[in-house]
Amino acid sequence: MKKIILSISAMLVSVVGFAQANVSNVDQTGWFNGALVTQVGTLNDSDVLQIGIANLSIVDQYGDSNETDTNQGGILNASYVFQDGTSNDAYVGQLGAANLAVTQQSGFSNNSVIGQLGLFNYASTDQAGNDNSATTLQFGFLNESAVMQDGDSNDAGTLQLGWSNSSSIDQTGTFNGAYTGQFGFDNISSVMQDGDGNMALTLQLGDSHMSTISQVGLGNGAIVFQSN
Repeated sequence: MKKIILSISAMLVSVVGFAQANVSNVDQTGWFNGALVTQVGTLNDSDVLQIGIANLSIVDQYGDSNETDTNQGGILNASYVFQDGTSNDAYVGQLGAANLAVTQQSGFSNNSVIGQLGLFNYASTDQAGNDNSATTLQFGFLNESAVMQDGDSNDAGTLQLGWSNSSSIDQTGTFNGAYTGQFGFDNISSVMQDGDGNMALTLQLGDSHMSTISQVGLGNGAIVFQSN
């Protein structure tokens, strides 16, 4: 009887230990691809897929139940994901050459998506707080996007199609929403929100447009449309 109890106890300890384990999967096809994954905590999950030449992916996960999915195809693409907290989710997809994506998440249940297709695109997302969401999609070359969220339940979206477009979204507070679409080249958009429930929409078609939106307070709304 004593042996049976000890056996059952050992099985339970083994099951609990497995249930709290971190999971990392790296798949590389090509030449000189590099991946570095660090996981400290429980139930963190990281998946890295690299196809091509000299792509680099770095993933740092600290906390519990964070998830990262990085897919790279091409040459000299680089991605860095840092997660510190619980249930943060980050996706990076890069196809082309010399694209760079940086994601930093601190808090609970933040969500980030970065998708890049082309050459020399740069995207960064920095989230601190809870339930923030950011999506950045870039198609072309030399596009630049930066999203910074500090607070809870903020939402940001950036879509760039063309070349040499620049977008910046900075949100502090709760329930702010900012969305930027740039179609063309050499367009510049900047959105700053400090407060709660503010909304900003920027749409730029053509070239060389410049837009700045600054919102401080509660429930402000702004729409900018530029075309040539």
